[in-house]
Amino acid sequence: MLKSILSLSIMAAFGLLVFALVLPTQANQAAQTVLGETTTINRVAGVSIPVNTISRAISSLLPNTKSSQGTTPVTVPKDTSPLSIENIIDATNAERIKAGLPPLKTSVKLEQSAKIKTEDMITNQYFEHTSPTGKTVADLGNEVGYDYVVMGENLALGDFTSAADLLQAWMNSPGHRANILNTSYQDIGVYATQGTYQGRTVWFAVQHFGTERGVCPSIDSSLKSSIDSLNATIKKEESDISALRTQIEDPNHPDNQNYANLISQFNSLVATYNVNVTTSQQEISQYNKEVIAFNKCLGQYQVTPVKE
Repeated sequence: MLKSILSLSIMAAFGLLVFALVLPTQANQAAQTVLGETTTINRVAGVSIPVNTISRAISSLLPNTKSSQGTTPVTVPKDTSPLSIENIIDATNAERIKAGLPPLKTSVKLEQSAKIKTEDMITNQYFEHTSPTGKTVADLGNEVGYDYVVMGENLALGDFTSAADLLQAWMNSPGHRANILNTSYQDIGVYATQGTYQGRTVWFAVQHFGTERGVCPSIDSSLKSSIDSLNATIKKEESDISALRTQIEDPNHPDNQNYANLISQFNSLVATYNVNVTTSQQEISQYNKEVIAFNKCLGQYQVTPVKE
């Protein structure tokens, strides 16, 4: 997926500060074998204006109806029913290991977001990525405090007999399979329970995938604050220097001690100004290195939509 890069620059007489931001974009494509669509959304955190940076692949699945086996609803992680959280995560990681990929780590926060999504679909009787109130997987991640660079979601609804049965349905769909085998993900959270949908009892299952923001190098926000403060000081010094120069160059200036004091004050202010400019340029250079390193890391977690 192509990223849109926006470079914003703040120019002053003393130097250049560049912020590299990835603009929010969204790509949607119709899915023929699943309900809904596969969606990728990207956004990046700029340091000047705090925004989160993510890439996300979202999919949903409505499998073929099978005969009900009377399984018990999953309500807590320790449930021993065939579609328990542990069984679904184990089945997911088995597919990753089979493909030569590292297993995903269980995230309590992603389990919380998956539970919220599952219960919301049952309560409000829908089966879509976006809730009737407009919430997406991104909003759910933010709601539970999962600070991420990438998130993904798989949904399933139907009569499943086991975690293996559920995983096979997901693996048979290119979009869901891509989420399960995505090398950008490190964490997983799952929730599954039975509920009524369109008049019959079925299983609802949600997988939330993600990688936390800490995987990328940080950008020092205090350094940005220091740059802003120093630049304001420099701007004030430029104004004061200009005013003193005007007085010194006035042909009617007094030829006495006051004039000598003006020159001394001017030279002292210029010396301070030059030190501040040098410091500002050094801080700007360091800040830009951090931004570049962060965006380079972020680029490794951009997700390309998979056609169903």
